This record gives sequence, C-alpha cells and structure tokens, in this order.
Amino acid sequence: MKKAYAISVVIVLLISIVAVSLYYYMSRPQTSSEIRISTNPWVGFTPFIYAQEKGWLEKTPFRFMWLVDLTDNARLYQRGFTQGFTATQYELMHFKEQHAIKPVFLIDHSYGADAILSNRTLEELRSVKSPIKVFLERGSLNEDFFEAFVKEQKMESLVFSQIDASQKNIGTLPMREDPVIIISYAPYLSELTKKGYQTIASTQTMNSFYVIDALFVDEKVIDANKQEFIRLKEILSLAIKRFREDPKEYYATIKGYLEGQTYEEFMASTEGIEWLNDTVPETIVAHLNSQQVKTDRLLP
Repeated sequence: MKKAYAISVVIVLLISIVAVSLYYYMSRPQTSSEIRISTNPWVGFTPFIYAQEKGWLEKTPFRFMWLVDLTDNARLYQRGFTQGFTATQYELMHFKEQHAIKPVFLIDHSYGADAILSNRTLEELRSVKSPIKVFLERGSLNEDFFEAFVKEQKMESLVFSQIDASQKNIGTLPMREDPVIIISYAPYLSELTKKGYQTIASTQTMNSFYVIDALFVDEKVIDANKQEFIRLKEILSLAIKRFREDPKEYYATIKGYLEGQTYEEFMASTEGIEWLNDTVPETIVAHLNSQQVKTDRLLP
C-alpha cells in the first residue's frame, strides 16, 4: 500500500513538473524571429487589438500579450518573456534598469482618459480627518499621478492610506460609505462612474502631469528589426484610419477587450486622448527628454 502511494506521489510530481515546464516553454518566444509585446486594453492601444482581430499581424513577427496589471510589463520583460511593451513614460521610469529600453514610436497623449475619482468633492476631502483610502496600482504611473495631484491640490497635510490593486479589481469596487480616492483609466473608468464615483482630476485638468504612451522595446531588438517596426507603425496608423472612417465597425471588432464598455462610453474615452501616430509635437519629445527618456530610436 505504501509503495503504491509513493508511486502515485511520484506520478503527480512528474505531471506537475511537466505542466510547469510546458507553461514556461509556451510563455517564451517560440522562434528567434518572434517579437512579443505586452500591452493592456487602454483606449490608445486598441488599434493593436483591431489589427490582431483583422489578421494584419499574422505575417509579421509581432505577438501581443494582453494584460491588466501595468506592473506585469516589467516582470515579463525582466524575465525574458517579452522584448517590449506598450506603456507610459512613467512605467519606464519605474524600471530599475532602463538604459536598454527605448521608445520606437509614440502612440498617444492622454488628455482626460486617465482620471482620479472619489465619492467626495475636493472640498469635502480637504476636511476629512481620518486616513483617506487610495486605491491604485503601485509601481506604475498611478503613483506618480497621485503624487502630482496631492502636490497640485496642496493636500500634503491630509493622511492617505494607499491600497495596491489591479485595475480589474479597482473596477469592481462598490460605492463606499467612507471617503476614498481611486486612480483609474479607460476602459475601467466607465464602470466606476456608473456606480456614482465622480472625477475630481484628470490628465486634462492637471497642469503638472503629462502622460505619453509609446511602444518601448529593447534597443538591440529595434536595431535588428527596424523595417518590421516601420511596418508595425504603418499598421497602427491604418487601424486608427479605420476607426475614424467607421467607428462602429471598429468598436464591434474590439469590444470583447473593453471590459463591458458600450459604444458611447468607448467613443467618449477616445476623446480623452490625442493620437501621435502621424505627427509628434516637438514639445512632447522635449518633455520626454526632460524626464531622461531617450528618444534617439523614435521612427520618423
């Protein structure tokens, strides 16, 4: 009986080892020419969803991995599972070793699609004596956004208790009785506003917080695949063109990734960004350079 039990344990262990090994094997690029990019359903990145659903990426080396937690970009890249990621300059600035990672092209400038919400007005928050709970993703632009907000609103005297949570979990927060602050972005904003949370600041109203989304890639990968990245940028522009020509068809193609956003909500979120696929203002490049984000690999 003991022998049979021991054999069973060994079999279970072997199955577990094989399963884990298979998971890590499947997580890594299957060929040396494959370029894996992690991303999330932020409104500015939806052209990549559209391109993927239309099959435009099939004859390219690019494979997109769709995530929710912004900090997963760093984890996947640092472990060698990806060669790049779509994110803001603030995600890059949180990397411990960022010298080899550079933006290959810019995607959008957030102009309201990132927001700070609350169940209290600004004036009501100023009078709160107990710690105010702040729900946000630690290690991401959410922290930078919140710090800039507190400084701009001169709220340093208040006590805040930061609670780390993914946007998936933040989006499910019910309306709370105690005063809270929530840092979120499209498409997750829609569910929060439906529950009654109100925007108290955004990337449109803030004067000291400038958010730029880009495709960040290992510099060696950029150098070895320049023509492929030129083609990917062309695909991005084509998808944005399709959005402008027929937004309903575009929405129908990508809606499975939008966390339940209606067509009207999605269209409202697109008004909170400025696309940068065609023309990039010099002020934006200068802003990135001022933050020590190197722009010498940006495609024309």
